[in-house]
Amino acid sequence: MKRLAFACALATLIAAPAFAQKDLAPDLAESRLNGCLLAGSSAAPRSGLRDAVVSLRALCAPQIKRVSADRVAAAAHGLSGASRKEAESQAIRKLNDEIALVIAKYTGLTL
Repeated sequence: MKRLAFACALATLIAAPAFAQKDLAPDLAESRLNGCLLAGSSAAPRSGLRDAVVSLRALCAPQIKRVSADRVAAAAHGLSGASRKEAESQAIRKLNDEIALVIAKYTGLTL
């Protein structure tokens, strides 16, 4: 229980500046997301990778949202119509895959 409280407190400290600065550089937003995932991984459920991913995605939702917005904007820049939607979908899928891999690495869990 103490680990969960510590992870939540640390994640709050990491997340607080994200709310204060709306115009974060993409690399800083990525770094904050990585920090949140690392901090939260110690308190993530060990019942399986899926449970850990769900838990950490909820904990790090503000950072994920920020990184997702940056990546979608970069992927869709200059595109329109179906190609834009496909680029956005690919960017989101790639981020989701990366998040799951990072969580697996930090928690030591596998499928």
